[in-house]
Order: sequence, then structure tokens, then C-alpha cells
Amino acid sequence: MKKIIFVVLIVFIAGAGYYFLKKDNSPVGEDANKQYQNSDAGISFAYPKILTASTTDGIAVLHHDIPYKNSGPCDMMGDEIKYDRLTDFEMKIQIIDKDLTETVKTLSSYIPQENFVNDKLVASPGFIDPYTIADFSGFAIYEGAEGCGQTTYYFPIAGNKTLVIANASIQVLSGAIVQEKANEVLAVPGVISREKNKEIFESIVRNLKIN
Repeated sequence: MKKIIFVVLIVFIAGAGYYFLKKDNSPVGEDANKQYQNSDAGISFAYPKILTASTTDGIAVLHHDIPYKNSGPCDMMGDEIKYDRLTDFEMKIQIIDKDLTETVKTLSSYIPQENFVNDKLVASPGFIDPYTIADFSGFAIYEGAEGCGQTTYYFPIAGNKTLVIANASIQVLSGAIVQEKANEVLAVPGVISREKNKEIFESIVRNLKIN
């Protein structure tokens, strides 16, 4: 009888160990990753399966939205046209076949000439900030106001090209408007908070590969 109990116990422990080992090696939920690869654009990266990934004109677009009636991404307090879903994450990645200075002048043409010295972009705290993550080092430029807009990251890469990454600022979650409205959004199941947005963004950039 003791031998039978011992054998059953061993089988149970082995089975439990296999289950948890398999579980640990097979991520589930929002942290499970999918793989994006675009040989034409020359980029590949992993991203959480809660996002959708698509390609538009060579630009990788990562998106997530939730069911929440709103007046648009830049006027959460408005009362005109209503939308049934709210975008709480949007990120775009592309490679421009120009050096960093020319890329910035092309995509952020409003930047005054005084921000270029000897044809090089220079930092302007709170507007044009140096930014380094993983193997990428360049600049982060916030383009918007009152929590509406995006931060665009410019990184020089090999071949005299520039990696450009834009991360949308979600106004209702930015802290720029009343917290009561933000709390309503944060109560929606599956919403990506500002903190989670940053975590996802940095994770994608850190494992981004230039092919």
C-alpha cells in the first residue's frame, strides 16, 4: 500500500512539474508575443499579441483600442461627433533613406533653423531631448500640446539612414485633463494605461532588429 501511495505521489509531482515548466515556457495573456517582419522596410520585432500590426506605405503600425465613447483623440471633453472606440496605443516605425538632420527637416519641418548648428540637430530641453535606448541613440521630439500629439524618436543607423519611431500621446490618459475622465477610461477592461504604454513601447524598441 505504501509503495502504491509513493508511486502515485511521484507521478503527481512529475506531472505538476511538467505543467508548470510548460506554463512558464509558454507565455499567455497580454504578455505573449507575436513577430513582425518586413523585409522591404528592413525591420523586425516582437510585440504583445494584444496589439494589431499592419503595414501602410512601408510604415509598421501597431494599434490598440477599447470600447469607450469619445469625441476624438484630441478633444476628450468635446460633445460633438462621438466615436465608439478609443485608441489607447498607437506606434509607428519606419526607416528613412536620409541622414538624421535631413529626416528631421523633412518630417518635422516646423523646427526652426536655430535648432540646427553646422547642419546638425541640437538639443533643446523639453522640446528636443537626447534619447538612448538599447543600441539606439538619437533624439526625442514631443509634437503636440495638452497631452495631444506624439513623441517622435529619430535614431541614425547604418547606411546614412534614420530609424523613425512615433508613439502617440493619448490625451485622456496623459494627465493633461481632469482625472475623473481618465479614471473612467482606466476602468475599461483591457485598457493600456500610460505606464503600460511606456512599458510596451520600450520592449518593442529594445528587441527591434534592423535587417
